[in-house]
Amino acid sequence: MNRQPSSLYRASPVDGERRIAAAIDRGCARATGLPRLFFRADDIGVPSAGFSRMVDSFRHHRLPLCLATVPGWLTAARWQALREITGHDSSQWYWHQHGRSHRNYQPEGKKQEFGPARSAKAVRQSLAEGCSRLRLLQGDVFQPVFTPPWNRCSAETLTALMELDFQAISRSRGSQPPAPPGLAEYVVNVDLHTRRESDPEASFAALLGELEEALAGGRAGIMLHHQRMNQAAFALLDRLLGLLRPARLRAVHFGDLLAEERGRMAY
Repeated sequence: MNRQPSSLYRASPVDGERRIAAAIDRGCARATGLPRLFFRADDIGVPSAGFSRMVDSFRHHRLPLCLATVPGWLTAARWQALREITGHDSSQWYWHQHGRSHRNYQPEGKKQEFGPARSAKAVRQSLAEGCSRLRLLQGDVFQPVFTPPWNRCSAETLTALMELDFQAISRSRGSQPPAPPGLAEYVVNVDLHTRRESDPEASFAALLGELEEALAGGRAGIMLHHQRMNQAAFALLDRLLGLLRPARLRAVHFGDLLAEERGRMAY
């Protein structure tokens, strides 16, 4: 699963920390109320040095992280190793489902594990099998939220998630079809590690623009892929985490967002 890092990490941005702080300040100043921010780390299931380094940053800064876990990659031994790395603070780590096997079933077009090429029956069975495996291995730590591999899924997938009592889905901004009523959607709208710009400075400027606009809109969802992170990427993540001030924004995970929604519905 190791892939080449984005061009963003081929060179250190000039005055990077000040520019990140300024983008955060501008976005928070434009927001109505206190904006929420969450981090979602994808492709979890195999302990590694990169996973440990990512987790260490979040532990150091005491910030929550949503861990999208691939059921087919997880074993009892791997789960024990992952938990030894993260520790057992359930208020910080939000373990949820990331596909079933992270396999592409789409014969044409963009990759999808849960795309229209699969029948509704096959989709539901894969979702149920993945959920059962994570419940077996993770126990009460597992949470019924779904992140589809490659941030794409079919309408049949959304229906199946509702039938299986999932509470939320997390995809990229603008994903279609829209989530049905009763299934919350937590959008990732800032991408640190799969950026496609060829120029490092252009990539950094685009990242800052995404971060500012997401915060201004009231909720920033930041996507991480530790397999794509090099030394520069880990350094930038650590700087970003260190610049998140609770007076300007609230760092949350999906469980916090679900609790807020239930609170609003009660009034």
